[in-house]
Amino acid sequence: MKLDIKGMITNDDDAEIYRDWLGMTVTSPTDILGNLPTDGSDLEIGINSGGGEVDAANEIYTALRNYPGKVITQIESSAYSAASIIAMAGDTIQISPVAQLMIHNASTYAGGNHNDLDKTSNALKSTDKAIAKAYSVKTGRPVDEFLALMDKETWINADDALELGLVDEVMTFEKEPVTNSVNNVLPRKVINRIKDLVDENQKLKTNATDGQPSEHDKLVQAKLAILRKQGEKHD
Repeated sequence: MKLDIKGMITNDDDAEIYRDWLGMTVTSPTDILGNLPTDGSDLEIGINSGGGEVDAANEIYTALRNYPGKVITQIESSAYSAASIIAMAGDTIQISPVAQLMIHNASTYAGGNHNDLDKTSNALKSTDKAIAKAYSVKTGRPVDEFLALMDKETWINADDALELGLVDEVMTFEKEPVTNSVNNVLPRKVINRIKDLVDENQKLKTNATDGQPSEHDKLVQAKLAILRKQGEKHD
């Protein structure tokens, strides 16, 4: 089963406002927690998000870490800010070769007297340490190393994420090769002609007699002649 983390990450109470009133794509904890398989089967989480609220991301992270089945998180394009926390929840973390993570310090709006601002500052510092802990748990690297990277607002491409240990695999895509070389692609009329010759070949049972080429051999030569002519056109 696959679930997606897309758009802004927000709390459950505000998700409806963003979706219905503002027409925004958002993900809230209930979108994920309410759709987890009940049988503990393997789960894929596709991530393409610019981040959002830390508390909501932490709730999703914890739920995925507690999920009894195997969790694969796939960073398909972006796992920025709070979305990078969720990415760390995977038993296996995969990243597209064109995707990125971005990690930075938590931020908020504050007002009040100097005591209020001090409390807010302390809360943000504590939040930063909690976020860095998620990266540290995944990589085995010190929390302070990630606090330093967060302090600089660090963008991390696929190769760097693999080197840091933030991901386990860079995704590969096994498909039929596509070529732009005309020498490797025969025109459709040539393909159809060869198919006709192959069909004809299947019907022939005549063997060579008196040292003369059989009908089968003649067909083989005809096929080769077509291919040779086609190759000469592209030389």
